[in-house]
Amino acid sequence: MKKRILLLLSFAMVLMGGLLIQGANSKAATLNLKPGATTEIKAHNTQALQNAINTSKTPITIPKGNFEVVGSIILKSNVTLVGATTNPADSKITLNNGPMTTETGKGVTTVNNLQLRNFTLQYNANMPKYDFQKHNVHVYQSNLLEIGAVPKAEAGANYHAVYKKPTKNNIQVQNMILNANQVGSAALSIAKATNVNIANNQILNSGLQSGITASYTDGLRIDGNTVKNSGRSGISLYQGNGSAKAPVYIRNNKVIDWMERFGGYHYNAAKAAKIAPDMMLDGGIDSYGPANNYVYTIGNTVSLQKENNKRIADNQKTEQKWGVKNARYVGYTGIRGSGIAHAVYQNNTVTINSPDAISFMTFNLRLRNTYTAPKYILVEKNKFTAQNISFPIRIFGGESDGSLASGITIRQNTFTINGDIPTYYKTLIDVREKTETISGKLTYFGTSLVTVTGNKITSKNVKQIVAGTPIRKLPVVDTLYIGQNTLNAKPFQKIGGYLDTVIQLPTYKKGIISGGIMRSFTDTATKTIQLRDTAGKALTKPITLKKGPLVNFVLKPIYSPKPKVLWITNKVGTKSVTKKVPLYLF
Repeated sequence: MKKRILLLLSFAMVLMGGLLIQGANSKAATLNLKPGATTEIKAHNTQALQNAINTSKTPITIPKGNFEVVGSIILKSNVTLVGATTNPADSKITLNNGPMTTETGKGVTTVNNLQLRNFTLQYNANMPKYDFQKHNVHVYQSNLLEIGAVPKAEAGANYHAVYKKPTKNNIQVQNMILNANQVGSAALSIAKATNVNIANNQILNSGLQSGITASYTDGLRIDGNTVKNSGRSGISLYQGNGSAKAPVYIRNNKVIDWMERFGGYHYNAAKAAKIAPDMMLDGGIDSYGPANNYVYTIGNTVSLQKENNKRIADNQKTEQKWGVKNARYVGYTGIRGSGIAHAVYQNNTVTINSPDAISFMTFNLRLRNTYTAPKYILVEKNKFTAQNISFPIRIFGGESDGSLASGITIRQNTFTINGDIPTYYKTLIDVREKTETISGKLTYFGTSLVTVTGNKITSKNVKQIVAGTPIRKLPVVDTLYIGQNTLNAKPFQKIGGYLDTVIQLPTYKKGIISGGIMRSFTDTATKTIQLRDTAGKALTKPITLKKGPLVNFVLKPIYSPKPKVLWITNKVGTKSVTKKVPLYLF
Protein backbone atom coordinates (compact mmCIF):
# COMPACT_ATOMS: atom_id res chain seq x y z
CA MET A 1 0.00 0.00 0.00
CA LYS A 2 2.85 2.39 0.93
CA LYS A 3 4.61 1.66 -2.38
CA ARG A 4 1.40 2.46 -4.24
CA ILE A 5 0.97 5.78 -2.34
CA LEU A 6 4.59 6.71 -3.09
CA LEU A 7 4.08 5.87 -6.79
CA LEU A 8 0.95 8.04 -6.96
CA LEU A 9 2.74 10.92 -5.23
CA SER A 10 5.66 10.60 -7.62
CA PHE A 11 3.32 10.57 -10.63
CA ALA A 12 1.46 13.63 -9.28
CA MET A 13 4.75 15.51 -8.97
CA VAL A 14 5.50 14.70 -12.61
CA LEU A 15 2.09 16.01 -13.65
CA MET A 16 2.75 19.24 -11.81
CA GLY A 17 6.32 19.79 -12.92
CA GLY A 18 7.39 17.15 -15.35
CA LEU A 19 10.87 18.54 -15.75
CA LEU A 20 14.12 18.38 -13.77
CA ILE A 21 17.03 20.72 -14.46
CA GLN A 22 20.59 19.44 -14.24
CA GLY A 23 22.29 22.26 -12.35
CA ALA A 24 20.75 25.58 -11.40
CA ASN A 25 22.70 27.47 -14.06
CA SER A 26 22.37 24.91 -16.88
CA LYS A 27 21.39 26.36 -20.26
CA ALA A 28 19.63 23.18 -21.40
CA ALA A 29 16.84 21.39 -19.58
CA THR A 30 17.41 17.63 -19.43
CA LEU A 31 14.21 15.64 -19.25
CA ASN A 32 13.55 13.20 -16.43
CA LEU A 33 12.53 10.31 -18.66
CA LYS A 34 12.40 6.65 -17.75
CA PRO A 35 13.18 3.56 -19.81
CA GLY A 36 10.61 0.78 -19.86
CA ALA A 37 7.23 0.03 -21.39
CA THR A 38 4.76 -0.10 -18.50
CA THR A 39 1.64 2.03 -18.59
CA GLU A 40 2.94 4.17 -15.74
CA ILE A 41 6.31 4.79 -17.37
CA LYS A 42 4.73 5.74 -20.69
CA ALA A 43 2.38 8.17 -18.93
CA HIS A 44 5.28 9.67 -16.97
CA ASN A 45 7.39 10.18 -20.09
CA THR A 46 4.52 11.62 -22.08
CA GLN A 47 3.67 14.20 -19.45
CA ALA A 48 7.31 15.10 -18.79
CA LEU A 49 8.00 15.66 -22.46
CA GLN A 50 4.77 17.57 -23.13
CA ASN A 51 5.18 19.78 -20.05
CA ALA A 52 8.70 20.67 -21.11
CA ILE A 53 7.51 21.59 -24.60
CA ASN A 54 4.70 23.70 -23.13
CA THR A 55 6.82 25.62 -20.63
CA SER A 56 10.53 25.53 -21.35
CA LYS A 57 12.29 28.61 -22.69
CA THR A 58 15.64 26.82 -23.10
CA PRO A 59 16.71 23.88 -25.26
CA ILE A 60 15.28 20.58 -24.02
CA THR A 61 17.72 17.67 -23.88
CA ILE A 62 16.54 14.09 -24.34
CA PRO A 63 18.85 11.88 -22.28
CA LYS A 64 20.50 8.69 -23.51
CA GLY A 65 18.15 5.72 -23.72
CA ASN A 66 14.89 4.64 -25.32
CA PHE A 67 11.81 6.34 -23.88
CA GLU A 68 8.26 5.36 -24.77
CA VAL A 69 5.30 7.75 -24.81
CA VAL A 70 1.57 7.44 -25.49
CA GLY A 71 -0.73 9.62 -27.53
CA SER A 72 0.36 12.60 -29.61
CA ILE A 73 3.21 14.91 -28.66
CA ILE A 74 2.21 18.46 -29.59
CA LEU A 75 5.06 20.75 -30.66
CA LYS A 76 4.95 24.49 -29.96
CA SER A 77 6.68 27.69 -31.07
CA ASN A 78 10.19 28.53 -29.90
CA VAL A 79 10.97 24.95 -28.88
CA THR A 80 14.31 23.19 -29.36
CA LEU A 81 14.49 19.43 -28.76
CA VAL A 82 17.98 17.92 -28.86
CA GLY A 83 19.57 14.57 -28.10
CA ALA A 84 22.17 14.08 -25.43
CA THR A 85 24.98 13.60 -27.97
CA THR A 86 25.57 14.23 -31.65
CA ASN A 87 24.79 10.54 -32.32
CA PRO A 88 21.01 10.48 -32.86
CA ALA A 89 20.86 6.76 -31.98
CA ASP A 90 21.81 7.55 -28.37
CA SER A 91 18.51 9.31 -27.50
CA LYS A 92 15.21 7.76 -28.65
CA ILE A 93 11.57 8.74 -28.34
CA THR A 94 9.26 5.83 -29.21
CA LEU A 95 5.68 6.72 -30.13
CA ASN A 96 2.94 4.17 -29.56
CA ASN A 97 -0.41 5.50 -30.76
CA GLY A 98 0.06 9.06 -31.90
CA PRO A 99 2.50 11.23 -33.89
CA MET A 100 4.82 14.03 -32.91
CA THR A 101 2.96 16.94 -34.48
CA THR A 102 2.32 20.66 -34.50
CA GLU A 103 -1.43 20.07 -34.81
CA THR A 104 -3.87 19.78 -31.92
CA GLY A 105 -6.88 18.49 -33.83
CA LYS A 106 -8.74 21.75 -33.18
CA GLY A 107 -7.80 23.57 -36.37
CA VAL A 108 -4.50 24.47 -37.97
CA THR A 109 -2.07 25.93 -35.45
CA THR A 110 0.69 28.51 -35.88
CA VAL A 111 4.19 27.38 -34.93
CA ASN A 112 7.37 29.41 -35.43
CA ASN A 113 11.02 28.77 -34.60
CA LEU A 114 11.02 25.02 -34.04
CA GLN A 115 14.23 22.97 -33.92
CA LEU A 116 14.61 19.19 -33.66
CA ARG A 117 18.05 17.60 -33.80
CA ASN A 118 20.33 14.77 -32.68
CA PHE A 119 17.76 12.19 -31.56
CA THR A 120 15.72 9.27 -32.88
CA LEU A 121 11.96 9.51 -33.28
CA GLN A 122 10.30 6.20 -34.08
CA TYR A 123 7.03 4.36 -34.07
CA ASN A 124 6.94 1.23 -31.95
CA ALA A 125 7.68 -1.62 -34.34
CA ASN A 126 4.84 -3.62 -32.74
CA MET A 127 2.17 -1.12 -33.83
CA PRO A 128 -0.30 -2.37 -36.48
CA LYS A 129 0.95 -2.19 -40.06
CA TYR A 130 -1.14 -2.20 -43.21
CA ASP A 131 -0.82 -5.30 -45.35
CA PHE A 132 -3.07 -5.31 -48.43
CA GLN A 133 -3.09 -9.09 -48.49
CA LYS A 134 -4.74 -9.05 -45.04
CA HIS A 135 -6.46 -5.67 -44.60
CA ASN A 136 -9.10 -3.82 -46.58
CA VAL A 137 -8.52 -0.44 -44.89
CA HIS A 138 -5.48 1.55 -43.81
CA VAL A 139 -5.11 0.40 -40.19
CA TYR A 140 -3.21 3.45 -38.87
CA GLN A 141 -2.93 6.72 -40.80
CA SER A 142 -0.83 9.24 -38.85
CA ASN A 143 2.53 10.54 -40.04
CA LEU A 144 5.48 9.99 -37.73
CA LEU A 145 6.62 13.64 -37.59
CA GLU A 146 4.06 16.15 -38.81
CA ILE A 147 4.99 19.82 -39.22
CA GLY A 148 1.80 21.50 -40.40
CA ALA A 149 -1.29 20.07 -42.04
CA VAL A 150 -3.68 20.77 -44.89
CA PRO A 151 -7.28 20.69 -43.58
CA LYS A 152 -9.72 18.29 -45.21
CA ALA A 153 -11.67 21.11 -46.84
CA GLU A 154 -8.53 22.41 -48.53
CA ALA A 155 -7.25 18.96 -49.45
CA GLY A 156 -10.62 18.03 -50.92
CA ALA A 157 -10.64 21.18 -53.05
CA ASN A 158 -7.26 20.27 -54.54
CA TYR A 159 -4.83 23.09 -55.15
CA HIS A 160 -6.02 26.67 -54.57
CA ALA A 161 -3.47 29.47 -54.27
CA VAL A 162 -5.64 31.11 -51.61
CA TYR A 163 -4.84 28.26 -49.24
CA LYS A 164 -1.09 28.84 -49.51
CA LYS A 165 -0.91 30.88 -46.34
CA PRO A 166 1.98 29.67 -44.15
CA THR A 167 1.19 28.64 -40.61
CA LYS A 168 4.67 27.31 -39.84
CA ASN A 169 7.87 29.33 -40.11
CA ASN A 170 11.56 28.74 -39.43
CA ILE A 171 11.59 24.97 -38.96
CA GLN A 172 14.77 22.89 -38.62
CA VAL A 173 15.03 19.10 -38.51
CA GLN A 174 18.68 18.09 -38.45
CA ASN A 175 20.77 15.00 -37.73
CA MET A 176 17.73 12.94 -36.77
CA ILE A 177 16.76 9.32 -37.25
CA LEU A 178 13.08 9.21 -38.21
CA ASN A 179 12.05 5.56 -38.34
CA ALA A 180 8.36 4.90 -38.95
CA ASN A 181 8.92 1.12 -38.86
CA GLN A 182 6.45 0.82 -41.78
CA VAL A 183 3.66 2.20 -39.57
CA GLY A 184 1.20 4.89 -40.65
CA SER A 185 1.72 7.26 -43.58
CA ALA A 186 4.77 9.52 -44.14
CA ALA A 187 7.86 9.56 -41.95
CA LEU A 188 8.08 13.37 -42.19
CA SER A 189 5.27 15.57 -43.48
CA ILE A 190 5.65 19.35 -44.03
CA ALA A 191 2.66 21.54 -44.92
CA LYS A 192 1.83 25.26 -45.18
CA ALA A 193 5.30 26.28 -44.07
CA THR A 194 8.14 28.57 -45.05
CA ASN A 195 11.87 28.58 -44.32
CA VAL A 196 12.22 24.86 -43.61
CA ASN A 197 15.57 23.08 -43.35
CA ILE A 198 15.59 19.24 -43.42
CA ALA A 199 19.26 18.27 -43.32
CA ASN A 200 21.49 15.27 -42.68
CA ASN A 201 18.78 12.97 -41.37
CA GLN A 202 18.06 9.28 -41.79
CA ILE A 203 14.43 8.96 -42.96
CA LEU A 204 13.57 5.28 -42.70
CA ASN A 205 10.71 2.85 -43.32
CA SER A 206 7.75 5.14 -43.93
CA GLY A 207 4.31 3.54 -43.92
CA LEU A 208 2.08 3.81 -46.98
CA GLN A 209 3.28 7.27 -47.96
CA SER A 210 6.61 8.94 -48.66
CA GLY A 211 9.74 9.34 -46.60
CA ILE A 212 9.46 13.14 -46.85
CA THR A 213 6.39 14.86 -48.24
CA ALA A 214 5.65 18.58 -48.60
CA SER A 215 2.59 20.66 -49.49
CA TYR A 216 2.09 24.44 -49.83
CA THR A 217 5.65 25.07 -48.59
CA ASP A 218 8.16 27.69 -49.76
CA GLY A 219 11.79 28.11 -48.83
CA LEU A 220 12.21 24.36 -48.37
CA ARG A 221 15.70 22.88 -48.21
CA ILE A 222 16.08 19.08 -48.19
CA ASP A 223 19.82 18.46 -48.04
CA GLY A 224 22.10 15.52 -47.30
CA ASN A 225 19.46 13.06 -46.08
CA THR A 226 19.31 9.29 -46.52
CA VAL A 227 15.74 8.27 -47.35
CA LYS A 228 15.31 4.52 -47.37
CA ASN A 229 12.59 1.86 -47.75
CA SER A 230 9.74 4.28 -48.43
CA GLY A 231 6.16 3.12 -48.87
CA ARG A 232 5.64 5.51 -51.77
CA SER A 233 8.16 8.13 -52.96
CA GLY A 234 11.39 8.84 -51.17
CA ILE A 235 10.98 12.63 -51.37
CA SER A 236 7.64 13.97 -52.59
CA LEU A 237 6.55 17.51 -53.42
CA TYR A 238 2.80 17.06 -53.31
CA GLN A 239 1.34 20.38 -54.48
CA GLY A 240 1.85 24.13 -54.25
CA ASN A 241 5.52 24.13 -53.23
CA GLY A 242 8.14 26.76 -54.09
CA SER A 243 8.15 30.30 -55.44
CA ALA A 244 10.54 32.63 -57.26
CA LYS A 245 11.50 34.34 -54.01
CA ALA A 246 11.59 31.17 -51.90
CA PRO A 247 12.59 28.15 -54.04
CA VAL A 248 12.78 24.49 -53.10
CA TYR A 249 16.22 22.86 -52.95
CA ILE A 250 16.62 19.06 -52.94
CA ARG A 251 20.36 18.46 -52.80
CA ASN A 252 22.83 15.66 -52.12
CA ASN A 253 20.28 13.19 -50.76
CA LYS A 254 20.41 9.39 -51.09
CA VAL A 255 17.04 7.84 -51.96
CA ILE A 256 17.09 4.05 -51.70
CA ASP A 257 14.19 1.61 -52.29
CA TRP A 258 10.83 3.34 -52.79
CA MET A 259 7.31 2.21 -53.88
CA GLU A 260 7.54 -0.54 -51.28
CA ARG A 261 3.95 -0.55 -49.99
CA PHE A 262 1.60 1.93 -51.67
CA GLY A 263 1.12 0.05 -54.94
CA GLY A 264 -0.76 -2.86 -53.38
CA TYR A 265 -2.90 -0.48 -51.32
CA HIS A 266 -3.81 1.45 -54.48
CA TYR A 267 -4.70 -1.75 -56.33
CA ASN A 268 -6.92 -2.86 -53.44
CA ALA A 269 -8.66 0.53 -53.34
CA ALA A 270 -9.39 0.40 -57.06
CA LYS A 271 -10.81 -3.10 -56.76
CA ALA A 272 -13.02 -2.03 -53.84
CA ALA A 273 -14.32 0.90 -55.92
CA LYS A 274 -14.87 -1.46 -58.88
CA ILE A 275 -12.66 0.57 -61.22
CA ALA A 276 -9.75 -0.60 -63.31
CA PRO A 277 -6.48 -0.17 -61.42
CA ASP A 278 -3.96 2.08 -63.15
CA MET A 279 -0.20 1.94 -62.78
CA MET A 280 1.56 3.53 -59.83
CA LEU A 281 4.81 5.12 -61.02
CA ASP A 282 5.72 7.66 -58.35
CA GLY A 283 9.36 8.69 -58.40
CA GLY A 284 12.17 8.20 -55.94
CA ILE A 285 12.25 12.01 -56.01
CA ASP A 286 8.78 13.09 -57.00
CA SER A 287 6.70 16.10 -57.93
CA TYR A 288 3.02 15.21 -57.85
CA GLY A 289 1.69 18.71 -58.59
CA PRO A 290 0.24 20.98 -59.63
CA ALA A 291 1.92 24.29 -58.81
CA ASN A 292 5.36 23.06 -57.80
CA ASN A 293 7.62 25.89 -58.99
CA TYR A 294 11.27 26.88 -58.77
CA VAL A 295 12.66 23.53 -57.69
CA TYR A 296 16.36 22.71 -57.80
CA THR A 297 17.15 18.98 -57.64
CA ILE A 298 20.91 18.70 -57.58
CA GLY A 299 23.51 16.06 -56.72
CA ASN A 300 21.14 13.37 -55.48
CA THR A 301 21.53 9.59 -55.78
CA VAL A 302 18.46 7.46 -56.50
CA SER A 303 19.00 3.70 -56.44
CA LEU A 304 17.79 0.29 -55.36
CA GLN A 305 19.49 -1.73 -52.67
CA LYS A 306 17.25 -4.37 -51.07
CA GLU A 307 15.18 -4.44 -54.28
CA ASN A 308 18.16 -4.37 -56.67
CA ASN A 309 17.62 -6.73 -59.61
CA LYS A 310 14.25 -7.78 -58.18
CA ARG A 311 10.62 -7.28 -59.08
CA ILE A 312 8.56 -4.97 -56.90
CA ALA A 313 7.12 -7.03 -54.07
CA ASP A 314 3.60 -5.58 -54.43
CA ASN A 315 3.37 -6.84 -58.01
CA GLN A 316 4.08 -10.36 -56.81
CA LYS A 317 1.64 -10.03 -53.89
CA THR A 318 -1.04 -8.76 -56.31
CA GLU A 319 -0.57 -11.88 -58.39
CA GLN A 320 -1.00 -14.01 -55.29
CA LYS A 321 -4.06 -12.25 -53.88
CA TRP A 322 -5.97 -11.45 -57.05
CA GLY A 323 -4.80 -14.18 -59.40
CA VAL A 324 -3.31 -11.64 -61.82
CA LYS A 325 -0.65 -12.92 -64.20
CA ASN A 326 2.55 -10.94 -64.82
CA ALA A 327 1.34 -7.96 -62.79
CA ARG A 328 3.09 -4.65 -63.50
CA TYR A 329 0.76 -2.26 -61.71
CA VAL A 330 3.70 -0.80 -59.78
CA GLY A 331 6.82 0.46 -61.52
CA TYR A 332 9.97 2.36 -60.77
CA THR A 333 10.46 5.93 -61.95
CA GLY A 334 13.69 7.49 -60.77
CA ILE A 335 12.68 11.17 -60.81
CA ARG A 336 9.21 12.46 -61.69
CA GLY A 337 8.36 16.07 -62.52
CA SER A 338 4.58 16.08 -62.66
CA GLY A 339 2.95 19.51 -62.39
CA ILE A 340 6.32 21.26 -62.15
CA ALA A 341 7.76 24.38 -63.79
CA HIS A 342 10.97 26.40 -63.46
CA ALA A 343 13.00 23.38 -62.38
CA VAL A 344 16.63 22.30 -62.61
CA TYR A 345 17.76 18.66 -62.43
CA GLN A 346 21.52 18.64 -62.35
CA ASN A 347 24.32 16.19 -61.46
CA ASN A 348 21.96 13.51 -60.16
CA THR A 349 22.71 9.78 -60.41
CA VAL A 350 19.80 7.43 -61.08
CA THR A 351 20.43 3.69 -61.12
CA ILE A 352 17.43 1.37 -61.51
CA ASN A 353 18.13 -2.29 -62.04
CA SER A 354 14.77 -4.03 -61.83
CA PRO A 355 12.44 -5.87 -64.21
CA ASP A 356 9.86 -3.25 -63.16
CA ALA A 357 11.97 -0.23 -64.20
CA ILE A 358 9.75 2.10 -66.24
CA SER A 359 11.54 5.44 -66.54
CA PHE A 360 14.60 7.38 -65.42
CA MET A 361 12.62 10.64 -65.58
CA THR A 362 9.04 11.60 -66.40
CA PHE A 363 7.52 15.06 -66.91
CA ASN A 364 3.75 15.40 -66.91
CA LEU A 365 1.11 18.10 -67.08
CA ARG A 366 -1.02 18.02 -63.92
CA LEU A 367 -4.57 19.31 -63.50
CA ARG A 368 -5.95 19.64 -59.96
CA ASN A 369 -8.27 22.65 -59.94
CA THR A 370 -5.48 24.55 -61.68
CA TYR A 371 -3.04 23.01 -64.10
CA THR A 372 0.73 23.21 -64.36
CA ALA A 373 2.55 22.10 -67.48
CA PRO A 374 6.30 21.35 -67.47
CA LYS A 375 8.25 24.36 -68.75
CA TYR A 376 11.52 26.08 -67.97
CA ILE A 377 12.95 22.63 -67.27
CA LEU A 378 16.68 21.93 -67.43
CA VAL A 379 17.96 18.33 -67.23
CA GLU A 380 21.73 18.56 -67.28
CA LYS A 381 24.81 16.46 -66.48
CA ASN A 382 22.90 13.60 -64.86
CA LYS A 383 23.97 9.97 -64.97
CA PHE A 384 21.29 7.38 -65.74
CA THR A 385 21.92 3.62 -65.60
CA ALA A 386 19.63 0.59 -65.92
CA GLN A 387 19.59 -2.97 -67.15
CA ASN A 388 16.19 -2.88 -68.86
CA ILE A 389 14.01 0.24 -68.92
CA SER A 390 10.79 0.77 -70.88
CA PHE A 391 10.75 4.56 -71.45
CA PRO A 392 14.05 6.15 -70.36
CA ILE A 393 12.61 9.71 -70.56
CA ARG A 394 8.89 10.46 -70.91
CA ILE A 395 7.26 13.86 -71.49
CA PHE A 396 3.51 14.58 -71.43
CA GLY A 397 2.18 18.03 -72.33
CA GLY A 398 5.28 20.20 -72.01
CA GLU A 399 4.54 23.91 -72.46
CA SER A 400 6.46 26.92 -73.70
CA ASP A 401 5.76 30.64 -73.72
CA GLY A 402 7.77 31.30 -76.88
CA SER A 403 11.30 31.74 -75.53
CA LEU A 404 13.85 28.98 -75.95
CA ALA A 405 14.61 28.69 -72.25
CA SER A 406 10.96 28.01 -71.42
CA GLY A 407 10.80 24.55 -72.94
CA ILE A 408 12.38 21.29 -71.74
CA THR A 409 16.13 21.09 -72.26
CA ILE A 410 17.91 17.73 -71.92
CA ARG A 411 21.63 18.15 -72.40
CA GLN A 412 25.02 16.67 -71.51
CA ASN A 413 23.57 13.66 -69.70
CA THR A 414 24.95 10.11 -69.71
CA PHE A 415 22.60 7.21 -70.41
CA THR A 416 23.80 3.64 -69.92
CA ILE A 417 21.29 0.91 -70.77
CA ASN A 418 22.98 -2.47 -70.44
CA GLY A 419 19.97 -4.56 -71.45
CA ASP A 420 16.80 -3.94 -73.43
CA ILE A 421 14.26 -1.18 -73.99
CA PRO A 422 11.24 -3.50 -74.10
CA THR A 423 9.06 -1.28 -76.30
CA TYR A 424 8.47 -1.41 -80.05
CA TYR A 425 10.30 1.73 -81.18
CA LYS A 426 13.06 1.64 -78.51
CA THR A 427 13.08 5.41 -78.08
CA LEU A 428 15.27 7.26 -75.60
CA ILE A 429 12.91 10.24 -75.18
CA ASP A 430 9.23 9.48 -75.74
CA VAL A 431 7.01 12.58 -76.00
CA ARG A 432 3.34 11.76 -75.58
CA GLU A 433 0.11 13.60 -76.23
CA LYS A 434 -1.83 14.30 -73.05
CA THR A 435 -5.58 14.69 -72.51
CA GLU A 436 -7.46 16.47 -69.75
CA THR A 437 -11.13 17.34 -69.35
CA ILE A 438 -11.46 21.10 -68.87
CA SER A 439 -14.91 22.65 -68.38
CA GLY A 440 -16.45 19.40 -69.54
CA LYS A 441 -14.45 19.35 -72.77
CA LEU A 442 -11.75 16.84 -73.64
CA THR A 443 -8.62 18.88 -74.34
CA TYR A 444 -5.44 17.66 -76.03
CA PHE A 445 -1.95 18.80 -75.08
CA GLY A 446 1.21 18.34 -77.09
CA THR A 447 4.68 19.58 -76.16
CA SER A 448 5.85 22.95 -77.43
CA LEU A 449 9.63 22.93 -77.28
CA VAL A 450 12.26 20.27 -76.53
CA THR A 451 16.04 20.65 -76.82
CA VAL A 452 18.21 17.51 -76.82
CA THR A 453 21.94 18.16 -77.13
CA GLY A 454 25.28 16.73 -76.11
CA ASN A 455 23.98 13.54 -74.51
CA LYS A 456 26.13 10.38 -74.41
CA ILE A 457 24.22 7.12 -74.84
CA THR A 458 25.63 3.64 -74.35
CA SER A 459 23.19 0.96 -75.49
CA LYS A 460 22.71 -1.77 -78.09
CA ASN A 461 18.97 -1.16 -78.22
CA VAL A 462 18.32 2.57 -78.64
CA LYS A 463 16.96 3.00 -82.16
CA GLN A 464 15.89 6.65 -82.09
CA ILE A 465 16.64 9.51 -79.75
CA VAL A 466 13.29 11.38 -79.80
CA ALA A 467 9.83 10.42 -81.07
CA GLY A 468 6.24 11.52 -80.57
CA THR A 469 3.45 9.20 -79.48
CA PRO A 470 0.11 10.77 -80.51
CA ILE A 471 -3.51 10.08 -79.73
CA ARG A 472 -4.87 11.88 -82.81
CA LYS A 473 -2.12 10.99 -85.33
CA LEU A 474 -0.92 14.61 -85.30
CA PRO A 475 2.54 15.97 -84.41
CA VAL A 476 3.15 15.81 -80.67
CA VAL A 477 6.24 18.05 -80.51
CA ASP A 478 5.94 21.52 -82.03
CA THR A 479 9.68 22.32 -82.13
CA LEU A 480 12.67 20.08 -81.42
CA TYR A 481 16.29 21.23 -81.36
CA ILE A 482 18.76 18.37 -81.60
CA GLY A 483 22.52 18.00 -81.99
CA GLN A 484 25.86 16.69 -80.76
CA ASN A 485 24.38 13.51 -79.23
CA THR A 486 26.32 10.25 -79.44
CA LEU A 487 25.38 6.57 -79.33
CA ASN A 488 28.23 4.25 -78.39
CA ALA A 489 30.66 7.14 -79.01
CA LYS A 490 29.35 7.80 -82.56
CA PRO A 491 27.20 10.79 -83.65
CA PHE A 492 23.52 9.91 -83.30
CA GLN A 493 20.60 12.22 -84.08
CA LYS A 494 18.01 9.75 -85.43
CA ILE A 495 14.41 10.76 -84.75
CA GLY A 496 11.05 9.03 -84.90
CA GLY A 497 7.61 10.19 -86.01
CA TYR A 498 5.08 12.89 -85.13
CA LEU A 499 7.58 15.73 -84.70
CA ASP A 500 6.58 18.97 -86.39
CA THR A 501 9.75 21.06 -86.76
CA VAL A 502 13.14 19.49 -86.06
CA ILE A 503 16.18 21.76 -86.23
CA GLN A 504 19.76 20.55 -86.03
CA LEU A 505 21.67 23.03 -83.90
CA PRO A 506 22.68 25.93 -86.17
CA THR A 507 26.16 27.46 -86.05
CA TYR A 508 27.02 31.13 -86.40
CA LYS A 509 30.37 32.05 -87.95
CA LYS A 510 31.50 35.24 -89.69
CA GLY A 511 27.93 36.49 -90.04
CA ILE A 512 26.63 33.27 -91.65
CA ILE A 513 24.14 30.89 -90.03
CA SER A 514 24.37 27.22 -91.01
CA GLY A 515 22.02 24.51 -89.89
CA GLY A 516 19.63 21.82 -90.97
CA ILE A 517 15.97 20.88 -90.93
CA MET A 518 15.25 17.21 -90.20
CA ARG A 519 12.03 15.45 -91.07
CA SER A 520 10.28 12.80 -89.05
CA PHE A 521 8.94 10.01 -91.24
CA THR A 522 5.38 11.28 -90.68
CA ASP A 523 6.17 14.84 -91.90
CA THR A 524 4.81 15.49 -95.43
CA ALA A 525 4.72 19.31 -95.38
CA THR A 526 6.51 21.65 -97.76
CA LYS A 527 8.77 23.81 -95.59
CA THR A 528 9.82 27.39 -96.16
CA ILE A 529 12.21 29.20 -93.82
CA GLN A 530 13.05 32.86 -93.42
CA LEU A 531 15.19 34.76 -90.94
CA ARG A 532 13.61 37.80 -89.27
CA ASP A 533 14.46 39.98 -86.32
CA THR A 534 12.41 40.02 -83.14
CA ALA A 535 10.21 42.81 -84.54
CA GLY A 536 9.38 40.66 -87.58
CA LYS A 537 11.51 42.53 -90.12
CA ALA A 538 12.87 40.21 -92.83
CA LEU A 539 16.63 39.60 -92.75
CA THR A 540 16.72 37.06 -95.60
CA LYS A 541 14.48 36.03 -98.44
CA PRO A 542 12.24 32.99 -97.87
CA ILE A 543 13.85 29.68 -98.82
CA THR A 544 11.76 26.64 -99.78
CA LEU A 545 13.55 23.51 -98.65
CA LYS A 546 13.83 20.32 -100.62
CA LYS A 547 12.32 17.22 -99.14
CA GLY A 548 14.60 14.71 -97.45
CA PRO A 549 15.49 13.31 -94.02
CA LEU A 550 17.95 16.21 -93.47
CA VAL A 551 18.12 19.42 -95.54
CA ASN A 552 20.91 21.83 -94.71
CA PHE A 553 20.51 25.59 -95.03
CA VAL A 554 22.82 28.60 -95.09
CA LEU A 555 21.52 32.04 -94.18
CA LYS A 556 23.42 35.31 -94.46
CA PRO A 557 21.47 38.04 -92.63
CA ILE A 558 21.13 41.48 -94.18
CA TYR A 559 22.06 42.98 -90.83
CA SER A 560 22.15 42.13 -87.11
CA PRO A 561 25.06 39.93 -85.95
CA LYS A 562 22.92 37.31 -84.17
CA PRO A 563 19.28 37.41 -85.25
CA LYS A 564 16.79 35.75 -82.93
CA VAL A 565 13.84 34.33 -84.86
CA LEU A 566 13.47 31.74 -87.59
CA TRP A 567 10.10 31.85 -89.34
CA ILE A 568 9.04 28.47 -90.64
CA THR A 569 6.03 27.84 -92.88
CA ASN A 570 4.61 24.34 -93.18
CA LYS A 571 2.31 23.82 -96.14
CA VAL A 572 0.19 20.69 -96.57
CA GLY A 573 -2.02 20.91 -99.64
CA THR A 574 -3.56 24.38 -99.61
CA LYS A 575 -3.19 24.88 -95.86
CA SER A 576 -0.22 26.89 -94.59
CA VAL A 577 0.88 27.45 -91.01
CA THR A 578 3.69 29.86 -90.14
CA LYS A 579 5.36 29.90 -86.75
CA LYS A 580 8.20 31.77 -85.09
CA VAL A 581 10.99 29.67 -83.67
CA PRO A 582 13.63 31.20 -81.38
CA LEU A 583 17.02 30.62 -82.99
CA TYR A 584 19.35 28.59 -80.78
CA LEU A 585 22.90 29.32 -81.95
CA PHE A 586 26.20 27.93 -80.74
